[in-house]
Amino acid sequence: MQDHIENILIIRRGAIGDIIFTLPAYYMLRTNFPNSKISFLVKDIYSPILKGFPGLDEILLVNNKILSSKNILNIGKMSIDLFHTMRNNNYQLVVDFAGHGEQAFFLWVSGIKHRWGLIKARKPIRQWFYTNSTIRETDVHVIDQHLNLLKQGGLTPSPVKNHYVIPQDSLDKAKGLFKNWGLSHQKPTIFIQPFTGDGISGKIWPLERYLNLAEYWQKQGVQILFGGGPSERQKLTEVAERFPVAAGQADFITSVGLTTLSSIVIGGDTGLLHAALAAGKRTVMVVGPTNYQLIGPYRKPEWAVRPQSGTSIETISVEQMITATQKALNEKF
Repeated sequence: MQDHIENILIIRRGAIGDIIFTLPAYYMLRTNFPNSKISFLVKDIYSPILKGFPGLDEILLVNNKILSSKNILNIGKMSIDLFHTMRNNNYQLVVDFAGHGEQAFFLWVSGIKHRWGLIKARKPIRQWFYTNSTIRETDVHVIDQHLNLLKQGGLTPSPVKNHYVIPQDSLDKAKGLFKNWGLSHQKPTIFIQPFTGDGISGKIWPLERYLNLAEYWQKQGVQILFGGGPSERQKLTEVAERFPVAAGQADFITSVGLTTLSSIVIGGDTGLLHAALAAGKRTVMVVGPTNYQLIGPYRKPEWAVRPQSGTSIETISVEQMITATQKALNEKF
């Protein structure tokens, strides 16, 4: 790209895993434009995740409550305010990793010269609003599709960097919780994330089986720690009677910190596992209908445990997971 780019905007409003998947692209932009200001547009409920993006200059927030309210007047006012903010910030390049139709039009109207977008399906009108666009593929990991969009725009490829950085205060909090639960750094520890953030039942391996898996490994002398969001604390009441549970005690980034203190991380297709992998941890991902090639463990498709027949996640047995976990404990990442 020959133009002088001073201000860059990345757009990915949510959710957690989707934001984590933009991390290598963020590093590639930073490498190609080391002196440029890079901002990120995201829903306010997901903004804390961006603390793990080192050197990010500014975060633009979309109010999730207003967006979800479907109140046309409030949404309109928020959109107008955002439009003026974008115009005032004078972005020369925007990279839209969602490629929604209304968003594409909004960016075109804003007058940003270089508008790049990843689009889920071929839509000629939507593509016209972007100056550089690619159509989402089903057999290429989302991270690589992000990088391909940047390469197609003329950026110089660089070694892929997928490194989520945990702020020291969050890591210190994680270490404090680890100590309070009586967990030892000298013993192997399994971190289990039993629920997916979007609550899609077809993506969730039964909690009872996670418990069976935990009990098996506890008998082998392995420490067990369960994760989860604040709203999932009640679902884990029975689990909390037998194992430490981070749900309700650790925010997202502190939870990522807890995964780095653990030996391996087990769970479904959820943002925490993608963040844990980016933070350098070995993961075991249980997937059912999820396309593991598209959103599985990046560059580690063999870490995805899939049904031996069909797509139902419930056909994955505890024995199958024990075997996968043993392999993970024996491997170094």
